Amino acid sequence: MINKWGAVVVVRTKCILKILFVGVMTTFSRIIGQLLIPPGKQSILPPSVFVVNGTMPLAFSVYGVIAFSLIAAMFLLVCDQLSGSRVVQGLKYGIAFSLVWIVYLLEPLPHAAPLDRITYPLADTFSLLVMGALVGVMLGKKEGERNSKLPGNSSIMAIVAITGLFIIGRLIQYYVLDIYSSFAEKPLETLIWCAVTGLTTACVLDWFNKHVQQSSRTANVLIVGGVLFGLNLFLFNFFMPLVFDADMIDLLLRTFVDIAAVMVGCLFFSVKKFEVKPGAN
Repeated sequence: MINKWGAVVVVRTKCILKILFVGVMTTFSRIIGQLLIPPGKQSILPPSVFVVNGTMPLAFSVYGVIAFSLIAAMFLLVCDQLSGSRVVQGLKYGIAFSLVWIVYLLEPLPHAAPLDRITYPLADTFSLLVMGALVGVMLGKKEGERNSKLPGNSSIMAIVAITGLFIIGRLIQYYVLDIYSSFAEKPLETLIWCAVTGLTTACVLDWFNKHVQQSSRTANVLIVGGVLFGLNLFLFNFFMPLVFDADMIDLLLRTFVDIAAVMVGCLFFSVKKFEVKPGAN
């Protein structure tokens, strides 16, 4: 029994160390990408306390390792069902997250410089692809190790629901909560962004849903909407206070309203593919 538990501890420790290694290397790749980005110009938001006291590189590195390690760890939720080689599995995973990051980086905000809306998506996508390739190589499953069940089918109802609820959640934020945005100056552009972001998020979560195995609808919502989207969005949004003196209440509101809207939409995903019929092998 002791040997059995000792083996489990060793395996889990190795897994944690692999995840931390991926987090460190992804952060390093993101720093390289940041160094290649031309300095942007914006006068709307004041610099963060980290920028003022010169500790921003250290703060970014520490937070980056934590954030990218957690995102890498989420790979364990879907890797049993992913097809292809280990590298391909990881790249699929990295691309899924990069799509969500890209659309959020394209949000029309008063402080966003036109050049930043090109360079930052490129830098973040590069980092997430590095993370995907590394996590695939280190934690991906070989053909015989993967679950034999086929991924589930797409859910048009859930895609429509998530898209619609995301737009509704954003309208509540603009009209009722009055979050920081360009909605007053650029209502059409902002609404188009809401629709594109809601649809992109819905399609990515539909793909995740096909590869997550949970026995109940509640568990499925928590994993797909709460972790794969919610935790990812929280980690993404809180890179911002490292650079700017952001309104934390505003940032928390926009983060959790988006998460709540998407999680409600995830209730429309079917979990029938996970039900085990009596007598089935």
